[in-house]
Amino acid sequence: MVVAAAVAEALATRSALPGWIFPAALTVAGVLPMRRRFPRTIMLLALPTLATGVLWIPALAALHALAMSERRRREVAAAAAAVAVVSFVPWRYLDSYPWSMPDITLGLLLSGLLAVAPAALGLLGRARRELAARLAELALSREREHRYAAEQAALRERERLARDVHDTAAHHLSLISLRCTVLAAAADSPGFRVEAEALGELSRHAAADLRQAIRHENPGLAQLPELVAAAGEGVRADLARADLAGCPPEIQHTAYRIVQEALTNVRRHAPGARTDVAVRRAPDSLHITVRNGPPSVPGPRSEPGGGQGLPGLRARTAALGGTLTTAPAPDGGFALDAVLPLPVPASW
Repeated sequence: MVVAAAVAEALATRSALPGWIFPAALTVAGVLPMRRRFPRTIMLLALPTLATGVLWIPALAALHALAMSERRRREVAAAAAAVAVVSFVPWRYLDSYPWSMPDITLGLLLSGLLAVAPAALGLLGRARRELAARLAELALSREREHRYAAEQAALRERERLARDVHDTAAHHLSLISLRCTVLAAAADSPGFRVEAEALGELSRHAAADLRQAIRHENPGLAQLPELVAAAGEGVRADLARADLAGCPPEIQHTAYRIVQEALTNVRRHAPGARTDVAVRRAPDSLHITVRNGPPSVPGPRSEPGGGQGLPGLRARTAALGGTLTTAPAPDGGFALDAVLPLPVPASW
């Protein structure tokens, strides 16, 4: 629209323009779309057309674009002053212009209007744009604050639930440990005594793990040998400990929980089965494999409310960008494979 108006203005005043001014006016009208990118250059090109006294639109559009840009206000004031001076002086009629008071007054009013109006509108547009940007930044800041407050509230609720679970579970685990101690002392059979002592030791380990979880002291790869040893006979482990140093703590904790849940499922669904646990580190990933054969003794009855272990592990693995797959083995056993990505070391 600005280009069309500038071209129409040049065509309408063609008869009052010298021969070389008309092509120049059309050229300036054609480059007006670049006024926002090059406001200074377009401003300098438009000033000569303003000196004709009949071509106003290019200079007004260029001054408005300059005021809208990120230029300093002194530069905008200088451009507005240049527009006022160029539009006030009758360059083509300096010898015959009647410098009377009414003519001077009208010239000052017209040149002031031509200079102030586009500059003021441009500065107003810039202020509105800056205000909109600050409002958007403020809204984003408030959104971050609300999100942070919600996360803190959720964290406090989780901590409260964790303390409640710890208090309740620790109480019952202590009772189980005491009962197992009493049973071990009163048992006549050595086998029963060993089983009672093992149950007591498991309850104490469970209480210790619960305390570590509450204190965010999560076990990692260094605790895998103890976990495998506690699983009993029939479990073989290939942990390649020398290659596991330097893994991030969240990767180590997830690997520990994967092996722990897999061994728990073996004891629950395939008691006595031979189980192989392997944890190996590749250049960019950590591979966990747990495979077991068919059960050697009948398994216990399934407990109600179970079935959430593997979905939880899949969600935990996916949160780290890894994968976890499970499938029955041809020999009647079960296989679990997990891949956890490792951060790539920064190259120099």
